[in-house]
Amino acid sequence: MAKSSKKKTTASIRQPSHRLLPLDALIDVSDLAVETEKLNEIANLVRLAEGMDKDTKNARIARAIELYESVNPQSGLEGMLAVQMVGTHVTALECLRRAMVEGQTFEGREMNLKHAQKLIDLYLRQLAALDRHRGKGQQKVTVEHVHVEAGGQAIVGHVDAGGRKTGTPATEPPPAVDHRPESPAEFHRASAPKAGAKARRNRSQQD
Repeated sequence: MAKSSKKKTTASIRQPSHRLLPLDALIDVSDLAVETEKLNEIANLVRLAEGMDKDTKNARIARAIELYESVNPQSGLEGMLAVQMVGTHVTALECLRRAMVEGQTFEGREMNLKHAQKLIDLYLRQLAALDRHRGKGQQKVTVEHVHVEAGGQAIVGHVDAGGRKTGTPATEPPPAVDHRPESPAEFHRASAPKAGAKARRNRSQQD
């Protein structure tokens, strides 16, 4: 009687669409090569003019890496954004430098200044995106209980530096006034002097 053969099954290595296999399973590459490429992503953003000496080139690359590290990325997403921020910053400075080149035409200076302004605005948006990702954006404050003393007033909402109120006043009704009408004022009129007494005083003054 022939023995039934069993097919040898292997575990599937297929990954979800948003994931990849570990690099070691796909590419024969050293860790040093990967880390070097990370640095090259930053170094390639720096302008290295022809004829520039080696020390100056290394100093510019080191400065770009220092800017990247100052962002202190905590994840791959923050790392990508940090590289973009370095590129935006370096390119904005380059546009400003070209705008101040001696002998620059008015049109050339105007174009470089406009590009620099756009890049600076982009950098600010990148910084705001990083802050929102880290939870440092605009915070929402929920007010559950507001206690207002007698005669006071509380504002629930935003108050800008100019004192303009955009919220809704939350007030308590003023304290009740216990009004008790005073008793009518009593006026006492001085009695007029008698005619006889007045005549006697006049005679005594004449004597």
